[in-house]
This record gives sequence, C-alpha cells and structure tokens, in this order.
Amino acid sequence: SHISVAVVRFDETMSLLQRDRNAAWFSSEKGAQVLICSEIGSEGRNFQFVHNLFLFDLPINPELLEQRIGRIDRIGQKNDIQIHVPYILGSVYEILAKWFMHGMNIFEKNVDGVHLVYKNFEKPLMDLIGQTCQGHVIDTDGLDQLIQKTNAFVLQINEQLVRDKNVLLEMN
Repeated sequence: SHISVAVVRFDETMSLLQRDRNAAWFSSEKGAQVLICSEIGSEGRNFQFVHNLFLFDLPINPELLEQRIGRIDRIGQKNDIQIHVPYILGSVYEILAKWFMHGMNIFEKNVDGVHLVYKNFEKPLMDLIGQTCQGHVIDTDGLDQLIQKTNAFVLQINEQLVRDKNVLLEMN
C-alpha cells in the first residue's frame, strides 16, 4: 500500500514570496501535511497549529533549539507538542540529544538562563563532541558527568531566579 502525503519545503534558497506561499499552503486546512525546513524556519514564522516537531539535526547552542521549539509553542497552541529527535547511536547528535534532554530538560519546558548554561558548559561539551568527531567512542562517563553538572547548574539558576523574583515582589 502507498501513503500520499503533501510535503512543502521552506529554506533560504527560496524567494520571500515562495516561502510565504509555502507557509500559507502548509497552514491551510487542505494544504501540505509536512513542512521540511532549514534553520530559517526557526525565525519569524509562527506555526502554533503544528503539534509534531521532528528535529533531524540539533544545533549545539540551546538558544537556537529553543527558537525552533518556540515556533510552534506559542499562544494559540491547542495541543501538547510532541518533539521527535532521531539520532544515530555514537554520533554527536546522541551527545546533544542526551545533554538537552537530561541535562536541561529543554524538550519539556523553557529553560531560564539557557545562554548561561551554554556559556558555562560550552568547553566540556565541545570537548566531548570533538572526541566523537575524531572517531572515538562517546565518553559515556564524561557525558554523564556533564549531564549531572548541567542539571545541578540549571536547578541553581532556577532557585536564584525565584529568590530574585521574591525580592522584587517584596520591594513592590
């Protein structure tokens, strides 16, 4: 049996007019069911009618990941968003997926201070990625330590933000 699915593309090689047309066709009720886009899809367009996001690549910077998710996690979203992150075992994407998922829990909720998290852990993350790119097996102990330290740092930032918020509320 065959499945027929209308697919539309959205990338920087297209004119602005063509991107507008493709976005409109994707957003129409009888339009395309799948939108395949490059990083340009994470900027400026809102797709709050979408509730499945497949990330076939992951950016190293979590701020870019939040931008991607933010295109569909908007006011007007009526469904729970399902984020799908396929990756090849032993690849850089496995490192990123696990760091984002277990270290920051970024697929479940917005992370306050995500830029601080990235700035704080960029070097050890890049070291792990560099080792893997050179053909080494993923340093699972190193990845586990990075995840634990990241998780503790995220909790620390959240506690600090709550304290700061309470101080502001008292001042007000």
